[in-house]
Amino acid sequence: MILAIDTSSSHGSVALGEDGFPLRVETFSGKGGRERHSTTLFPALERLDLRKRLLTRIIVGLGPGSFSGIRVALAAAQGLALPGNVPVFGVRSCDSVARQLPHVTRLGVFADARRGEYYCTIYALGVLERETFLVPRDRVEETASKVTLAVSADPLPMIPELCAPRAADFLTVPESDLIPTLPDGTLEPIYLREAVA
Repeated sequence: MILAIDTSSSHGSVALGEDGFPLRVETFSGKGGRERHSTTLFPALERLDLRKRLLTRIIVGLGPGSFSGIRVALAAAQGLALPGNVPVFGVRSCDSVARQLPHVTRLGVFADARRGEYYCTIYALGVLERETFLVPRDRVEETASKVTLAVSADPLPMIPELCAPRAADFLTVPESDLIPTLPDGTLEPIYLREAVA
């Protein structure tokens, strides 16, 4: 059994599956206030009844997106992996969006990077064309005009189309595309800047 987790946007999900097929999927929202992923992820994992499952791998969406949301998912994955020494891998969360829209000639997946910038990752017919990069807010419209379709998981000015990552899509990611843990056993969110504090 493989467990997949994504909390990179306000739309979180977990999926349990094998052989690339989801057997159970739980979705939840972490839009702020009391409903953050730190309070919504764990009840969703509990509903999967993981105590009765033998996990062979855990895959976590690394963003780009909500830094805190991704950290919550990474901590949960590491905690679940410890007792059975289950390997944990990462994957770009926006790869899920590309899997949902493989027919789009050039797909731009955007996310709010805060501080007046957006993240952008570009795919060509479902295949990564350009790794995630930062776009200043005043250049978003220009960047979006260079793709066939621009989407975001959460509403953003100038990006009207919505498409959120889904953990179930991670179950079909080839092993060669998974990001292994660092030598110290950790994974890092896709974050293109140094921390402020």
